[in-house]
Amino acid sequence: MNARLARLASPVLLAMGLMSAPATSAAATASAALPPASPLVRTADGRLLAPDIARIVERGELVIAMYQVDSPPFYAQKDGVMSGIDIELAQAIAGELGVKLRFDRSSSSVDAVVEMVGNGQADLGISRLGRTLRRSQMVLFSTPYLVLGHAMLIHRVRFAERYGKQPLKEAMRNFEGPLGVMANTSWVEFARRDFPAARLQPYPTWQALVDAVRRGEVLAAYRDELAVREVLEQDPRLALSLRTVTFTDAQTALSVMVGVRDGTLLAFVNEVIASRAGRRPPGDRRIKP
Repeated sequence: MNARLARLASPVLLAMGLMSAPATSAAATASAALPPASPLVRTADGRLLAPDIARIVERGELVIAMYQVDSPPFYAQKDGVMSGIDIELAQAIAGELGVKLRFDRSSSSVDAVVEMVGNGQADLGISRLGRTLRRSQMVLFSTPYLVLGHAMLIHRVRFAERYGKQPLKEAMRNFEGPLGVMANTSWVEFARRDFPAARLQPYPTWQALVDAVRRGEVLAAYRDELAVREVLEQDPRLALSLRTVTFTDAQTALSVMVGVRDGTLLAFVNEVIASRAGRRPPGDRRIKP
């Protein structure tokens, strides 16, 4: 009798299961259709902002990491006032966010500026910073706000002693001599990539590197064209012992460094850079008749 009841009960239980399945499935579908919680943050003034933007707005301050040694025309301090290309860009970003601006210049090297941003100790890094493969592993890069060609400051006599009358292009292709670079900067990586046979000699500052070239300690110094040209512009007498070479096939893109978790902040910085490109004075607007 028990076996017979079991056989009769099976179809009933199966039918009950089939009847309950659609209800469960419908409940799951309804749950999946519910909108997820918004990732936006509502600030004290009622605005909805992405978390990385809200962090800055709620703090009321944008923190910019910047190298402690001045580097005009990008950034320099005189009589307590900061000025330069990088300063104007930082002011524009802070102004669009509606917050105050604070520069943290505690970094003792350019690479340390990038590390501060990567570690979350600053919101942005703006410090004549070039994009490199090593840096791309710890921060995000904005679109470039300036692109500069690579250049060399060469000691005429030392270079002639080593390469004689060899054509300059060939000498550069086979460059093996001592090449000076600024320590803990993107130029160390650039020099290793562009002149793999060179013997790199790092110097703590650009002025120390220029002095080393003047003394003939290194055959040349490697940096961007703006910095290299400025050496002879400031002291034309140096043209008797030094010369410059600019490379048209090598460039460095200067960008703002942003933390890897701050994707919306990166997009915002890119928009500010784009809005500043090709600016004209207010009275010089182009109007279609």
